[in-house]
Amino acid sequence: MMGAAQLPSEVWVHVFGFLSTADKLSIRSCCKYFKTMVDHWSLWKEYTVFLKKLCAYTAEFWTTLRLRKISSVIVQRAHLKEWKRLALSLPNLTTIAVEGCIDVKAFEILKQFQHLKRLSIRRCGYGHELADNIVHLQQVTHFSLCDMHCAPRTEIINAISKLSHLTSLFYHEGNCPIPRQTLHIMLNRLPHLKHLSLKMGTQHGSLPDDYFNLSKTIRGFQGERQDGQQTGLTSLELLDYMDPTLPEEALKCLPSLRSLSVAYRDRDMQPSRCHLKTWLRVLPQLADLNIANTTMSRTGSSPTLCS
Repeated sequence: MMGAAQLPSEVWVHVFGFLSTADKLSIRSCCKYFKTMVDHWSLWKEYTVFLKKLCAYTAEFWTTLRLRKISSVIVQRAHLKEWKRLALSLPNLTTIAVEGCIDVKAFEILKQFQHLKRLSIRRCGYGHELADNIVHLQQVTHFSLCDMHCAPRTEIINAISKLSHLTSLFYHEGNCPIPRQTLHIMLNRLPHLKHLSLKMGTQHGSLPDDYFNLSKTIRGFQGERQDGQQTGLTSLELLDYMDPTLPEEALKCLPSLRSLSVAYRDRDMQPSRCHLKTWLRVLPQLADLNIANTTMSRTGSSPTLCS
């Protein structure tokens, strides 16, 4: 590899940036020189590592992840001991997705990730313990909660409401919409929130016309907006939705929306019951519209529905 060593390492790193993951790993196995080049952090900036059975990973494995400055992981069914190993090995993680937490004390470890900005929790059954621990994650800006088992909605939402730096919230929990008053209190306490994704579920009849209208919220909660100040949402997703859950006037108080995504539960709905046309008339800044799997976009670039 004498010829290879004559080229600056920056050149090799640049070349390797054009390769697929499989090709990079193949070249990495050729020699120690290329191994060092391939592990350069700039080649792995956008990568997320899926971690399962963490106890099986060697010290060399964790060293490699640190060299690559991996900042995003998906952790599946890890025990407390494995969470402690993760916090010790990769303390600078900024994005963590928890899938199927099997140890209630694992949530206590999350506060050790002081640089954590994005947190996603799916299919976990420890609602009380989760609520007690996420309130300490004040630095988190993106939070996603999906498919919790027997989670206490009030406690969870109260905890989320204390994450005052949130800019994005995915709340896909429960089989019915969040009550109006509860939603208002939560949104009032999240002044920086721009993207909101809600699982609507089943609703007998329609929600109130002012479901998203914060100006009518009862005041007196610390950290809330001033009277008359509306939410600054620019993106809204409604999953498992069916008209007439939200009335025709529901989005009138969201004039700053630039993106709207609606995943209908039943596509065979009668046109006379669909409120979409009315919603569009009151959203002057709307640039992106997603309806189920059909995309209509004025910009040609639209967000992806997440479930």
